[in-house]
Amino acid sequence: MRGILLTGRRNCRQTCASLIQLREPRINITTTNNDVEGPGGRSNGTLARHSLVFFFLLAFVFTWGYFWLVLAPLKLPRAAYVLGGFGPAAAAFIMLGLTSGTRGVVALLRSIVHWRVGFQWYLLLLVGLPVLNVLAFLVIPGNLADFHAPDSQFLMLYLKEIAFSITLGVAPLWEEVGWRGFALPRLQRLYGPVVGTVILGLLWGVWHLPFFFGSFSQTRPDASFVSRSVALVGFTIGLAGLSIIMTWVLNHCGGSTLMAILAHAAFDSSGIALSGLFPSTPPYYDPIHFQTLGIAIVYTIAALVVIVATRGRLGYALNHQEAGASPAPAET
Repeated sequence: MRGILLTGRRNCRQTCASLIQLREPRINITTTNNDVEGPGGRSNGTLARHSLVFFFLLAFVFTWGYFWLVLAPLKLPRAAYVLGGFGPAAAAFIMLGLTSGTRGVVALLRSIVHWRVGFQWYLLLLVGLPVLNVLAFLVIPGNLADFHAPDSQFLMLYLKEIAFSITLGVAPLWEEVGWRGFALPRLQRLYGPVVGTVILGLLWGVWHLPFFFGSFSQTRPDASFVSRSVALVGFTIGLAGLSIIMTWVLNHCGGSTLMAILAHAAFDSSGIALSGLFPSTPPYYDPIHFQTLGIAIVYTIAALVVIVATRGRLGYALNHQEAGASPAPAET
């Protein structure tokens, strides 16, 4: 009798479990072994579980260590500071090599050459970001009166800067391999598209700390600590807003790291080209400047528009391009 009751209870539990599985919606979350296995299929435990933490630590250590422990003490030429931009990419490849081996590295390399996306996204980045940068210049008091109409060389200068940025330029190419190629897919999966992107944008801004403090600062030589800090805060807020736009584009482009590189290049290159149209713009990071207050205002507004228009999804789908997965269409 007891055996019959036990058998009946087991059958009842199995039936209830089956009913629960039928009632629960099935969420397709693609999880690859790239985040949990190392070379040869060996699990790397702590590294795999905390790959983002180790990635950011390495990216910051490589860049800040290079600026403050190598460049400054050795008094290397200022041109050598570009090597600091390799920090995020180096961190990404190291973490992929340790946690997923060849498969993860190859998947990231493929995303760097993933160019088959809708033409409208290329147009948005190459034209839309420069338009936002124009607005970022114009919101700065006095810049409207300082404006000079572009001449015939303006477009050529912008295109030359773009070509340089996506080939030899360190910042767009090597930063985005780490930020958007490695970190963004994982942050979106863990925290969702908006929160994950804001986290990335804020860390991206803080990573630029050597440009505001230290021997290689790009602020005024006589700038106070408060002035430098305010400039850094404005710059970081602007990058967080830009990151929302970039995530929205990437989620509609199969997670293409190439599009992230192009977006970064368009942002930087148009800023350089536009500075010639506003001659009074100082070459420093000031609290009231195009690349601090200007981008903080304009890109925050643009980011809020994108968030509201997409209802916070930013084109992200739960089964969309997880780390190491092949590119897939995004849901609107």
